[in-house]
Amino acid sequence: MKKLSLLIFLFVGLGVYAQDFKIGLTLAPTVNFNKNFVKNADGNWKTVEGTGGLGWKGGLLADYNFAGNYNIHSGLLIHSKNLSTKDNTQILTTLEIPLALKLRTKEVTDNVHITGFFGSTFDLNVSAKIKDKDGGELQNMKNFIPFGMSFMAGAGAEYDLDFGSIGIGLSYHLGFTDIAKDKNVKVIPKHLSVDLVFYF
Repeated sequence: MKKLSLLIFLFVGLGVYAQDFKIGLTLAPTVNFNKNFVKNADGNWKTVEGTGGLGWKGGLLADYNFAGNYNIHSGLLIHSKNLSTKDNTQILTTLEIPLALKLRTKEVTDNVHITGFFGSTFDLNVSAKIKDKDGGELQNMKNFIPFGMSFMAGAGAEYDLDFGSIGIGLSYHLGFTDIAKDKNVKVIPKHLSVDLVFYF
């Protein structure tokens, strides 16, 4: 908790003292559709059906303008994902740290800018729960690898206000790594995110 508080303090402090540094708050509904696989008796991988659900993410974003319309995009986000299978529902909570190149165009109309970005996120799985059909719940973090990485890309628009800017966009996130510890199971995280952000 102390480390998380320190990171938030550093983000806010940089936003105050660096003119080319913007801090934002974001809240984003997500659609999760992980690719889950199990190894059958023949050693072949079989896709597990019905491994998706809704979630949400929120936290801090930071943009550093280093040249013209180009920015380094980062942040600190908490992502809660619900993943349903035919047998149970998994609730996985991940701390995401994005690192991306972001383009913000000049005004295309009054105070409106088009944005686009691509890069990766560093993912830390911090909590996992499983709910079975009977309503039972258990902690299941031991089945997941703590660290992962994902590719991300997205686009949207930002509208400048007198006291900041608001933005909306859509982004796609695809896991680079399998996050399951079991050698007979593969879990590749994927999700779509509707990104709502306010920069101040």
